[in-house]
Amino acid sequence: MAIRVREVDNVNILDIEGNIDINSSDIIETVGWLVNTGKLNIILNFENVDLVDYSGLSVLAIAYKSVVNHHGKLRFLHVPLPVIELFKIVRLDTVFDTHVDEAEAIKSFSDDGLERLKLRRKYKRLDIHLNVKYKIMGEQKKPKVFTGNVLNISAAGIYIYSPYTFPMNSLLDLEFNLPDQPSVLEANGCVVWIADREIQPHSYPGMGVGFVHLTPEKEKAIIDFIDKNITHRSGPL
Repeated sequence: MAIRVREVDNVNILDIEGNIDINSSDIIETVGWLVNTGKLNIILNFENVDLVDYSGLSVLAIAYKSVVNHHGKLRFLHVPLPVIELFKIVRLDTVFDTHVDEAEAIKSFSDDGLERLKLRRKYKRLDIHLNVKYKIMGEQKKPKVFTGNVLNISAAGIYIYSPYTFPMNSLLDLEFNLPDQPSVLEANGCVVWIADREIQPHSYPGMGVGFVHLTPEKEKAIIDFIDKNITHRSGPL
């Protein structure tokens, strides 16, 4: 991974190239250096980012908190759609401010909250409240079954709001009902994110769970459900 820092209209832009993963602490160090020298308006440009994995999410969260704790502002630019979907699974899309145009991103530092909301709404998300049952997968003895609420869903995974969370990479058996579906949907998932109380107070406690080996039939059922509900709920910006 490589980082190039440039400044435009008192906004510092980090052009990142490569993968953002567990070895991307340079992002944290560069952002920390900027805020410690009084440069508080920062953009992370993902135009040449190939991949953000689950460890990379933690890197981004730490960088974000560093900026916020110094009363600064952090924006994300040219975020690839797969990464946007990853943000959604873990509900960081409600925290991270993403943009598709550099001039727009720079201008956003002086825009009011309404403009930022309009920009964020360019990316549709399906917020929902469903009950979910989950347990550790593959235990020999009868495992304890936990319950929680699904706050959002995509074909890639769900966010579970519950005090009963498991460590990262835990494998879970999931059961939940999609409205208007005749049967319970059963799926396997992997814990990819534990809610951060500092930056996700309204989603805490909880965890993001990515689906594992979801069958094409179940994936289609989820996608059809999301498309139907987004269509029904969509309105003008």
